[in-house]
Amino acid sequence: MELKDIIEVLSPLNFWGREQEIGIKREEYLNKIAELSEAKDMAVSITGIRRCGKTTLAKQYLKENIEKGFKKEQTLYINFEEPKFEPYLNTDFLDEIYRAYRTFINRDESCIIVLDEVQNLTGWEKWVRIMLEKKEKAKIIITGSNSKLIDSELSTVLTGRALVKRAYPLDFAEFLLFKGNEMQKSQYMAKAGIIRNNMIEYILSGGFPQIINEKENLKAEILKEIFYGIINKDIINRYGFKNPHLVKVTAELIINNYSSLLSANRLRNSLVNIFKENLSPNHIIEIMKSFEDTYLLHYVPLFSKKVKQIKQYPKKIYCVDTGIINVVALKYCQNFGKLAENIVAVYLIRKYRKENIFYWRNIQQEEVDFIIKENFDVSQIIQVCWNMDEEKTRKREIRSLLKAAEEFNLDKGLIITENTQTEEIVENKKIICIPLWKWLLEN
Repeated sequence: MELKDIIEVLSPLNFWGREQEIGIKREEYLNKIAELSEAKDMAVSITGIRRCGKTTLAKQYLKENIEKGFKKEQTLYINFEEPKFEPYLNTDFLDEIYRAYRTFINRDESCIIVLDEVQNLTGWEKWVRIMLEKKEKAKIIITGSNSKLIDSELSTVLTGRALVKRAYPLDFAEFLLFKGNEMQKSQYMAKAGIIRNNMIEYILSGGFPQIINEKENLKAEILKEIFYGIINKDIINRYGFKNPHLVKVTAELIINNYSSLLSANRLRNSLVNIFKENLSPNHIIEIMKSFEDTYLLHYVPLFSKKVKQIKQYPKKIYCVDTGIINVVALKYCQNFGKLAENIVAVYLIRKYRKENIFYWRNIQQEEVDFIIKENFDVSQIIQVCWNMDEEKTRKREIRSLLKAAEEFNLDKGLIITENTQTEEIVENKKIICIPLWKWLLEN
């Protein structure tokens, strides 16, 4: 490909080619990316599920630097899903892109380079490392949709050379911002009705930025397109699975078990019954792992001090976005309790990292939905119970919290609900009930 042809392909997606649509700013992410970018001789990696807004975040970061005095020509955005680049995708071609940019756009000034969906380019990590070691006048931002491919390269070839920021679909506060309903804490009580209505919409539609202000009759179709795009592009094509139908059915079965316990063995048995053929347990585990690597699903283990128990017991299944759940899972009525639990799970994983989130169960089969570990100790215990009106339900949820609080020597437990907001002392432990919307906004 000729250098001038490369520039022609790059131009429409770069600020020096034409003005770029950057949408509503997600300040928390931008501040963190800017902070990480201050590190010298380091790349910054933005990873997360497809369509959660990584490209937009990268372009917002470029725009912020332009507003601070960078010339437009000092920015370079490269999309590795550009069809015209597909036949040439290798590191030699990346050299050609950089040479074209330095020849026609920015000969010798410093620059910021965004390598978007970099998992599509074999050997990208070596190119980045060489650029950093040569101390080129370039800050490099990487985005990608596969933790297995990206994190492994970051931890090997780019050890000590990259800082990572994980991106997710919108949280509830961001959802309100995108809906034009952002508000201060002092306004919560006066606008509680608006917040609750938005909470229901958030539970049902999820937080993918593209669908927030879309027409209702189009949201489900867009969410299906996002889901099957992840399955086809990021999983089937990337991992080379030979049976696409098996992968799709496996994903659908797992998502139908959201906010519930599921073991690989039970899943395999269900698939054997469907496909009427023997299926390798290791192959099913590999497919399950691919869903986690692409950020589609999270698997939360049992809390135990014994590694064997953690490995043996089923994990609880959570999907990255409730919008996807609502277009994939079979439903005969809306289960707001399980959907709320899924939202809480993703929020906790986002805030505390997945390796610090567990569920708890004792020998009497009493269960607490979430155990949060900080600095080697359990710091919080959380139940999710949408409706606390029935006394039997209330006693069950509190009893489990009390048992867990006693085991971990904690003085309080939290129950996240639809609307109930109370505090009471039970057996010398504080039991706090708080509505989901309030917990999400105040955290």
